[in-house]
Amino acid sequence: MEFVKLVGPFAIFFIMYSLGLKLNFVNFYDLLKSPKNLIYGLICQLIFLPIIGLLIVSFYPMPNELKIGILLLLLLPSATMSNYATRLVDGNISLSITLTVICSLLCIFTIPIGMTALFELVMHQPIQNFDVKIVSTKIFIIITIPTILGIITNRYFNYFKERVVLLFDKISMVLFLLIISIAVYQERMNLGGYFEYVGIVAPIILFFVLLVSVIFTKFFVDGIDNQRSITVECLLQNGAMGFIITAQIFSEISYVTPIALYALLQYFVLAFYVANIKIVK
Repeated sequence: MEFVKLVGPFAIFFIMYSLGLKLNFVNFYDLLKSPKNLIYGLICQLIFLPIIGLLIVSFYPMPNELKIGILLLLLLPSATMSNYATRLVDGNISLSITLTVICSLLCIFTIPIGMTALFELVMHQPIQNFDVKIVSTKIFIIITIPTILGIITNRYFNYFKERVVLLFDKISMVLFLLIISIAVYQERMNLGGYFEYVGIVAPIILFFVLLVSVIFTKFFVDGIDNQRSITVECLLQNGAMGFIITAQIFSEISYVTPIALYALLQYFVLAFYVANIKIVK
């Protein structure tokens, strides 16, 4: 965890800055004029996913550290890769980017408050060594500030943004994979005992996330492109952010085990989802 703890904040700062560069205020204003789909996307991401996590940790027996990891996983905003995945499924890219940015900005509140409330609801006791103010401050520094800086750069330095955004996206992808790969490799000897739980739970989480998002969007969200965007946003969680936030709060690798496995498996489920759409076409 030392690598993630030391290098991770700089990497996630860059990744979130790159995300902010993508937010086009014209598209954002267009979504606000007709906010129905945006609101439903936020409901699915910010309410339904944590409820899925709450139900799973309530009924499936596992160590407390894994419960914390699962709750954190489903409180995370979507991964920046969701914007690329949205293109693959012919989704609404503007909606995808806006949802990712808004959820990333809100995580200064949703993660610390959500973690505290959900864990106490399940365990009837507070999380040890979890200070809401400290966690919020760290999230603000490494997540909120760079995202806002990216948005400002896009708004006032558009020429610079146009020249670097594609390069920054590629670097962000490499950093995301690097963080997860190195962290898992360094702690591989300490992960074995936890995979007997997570190896079952992670696929269950993925199944319910996909099922709930597909059914909910089918009945409430207008337009197949918007439905697919929200489904992808819910499916792809920001594993790199989860790794780094966890490393700043806890010292044990066990907390990030659910996040690590989910971050790997989610792309297999995404491939299944994309392939199914292509077949239907």
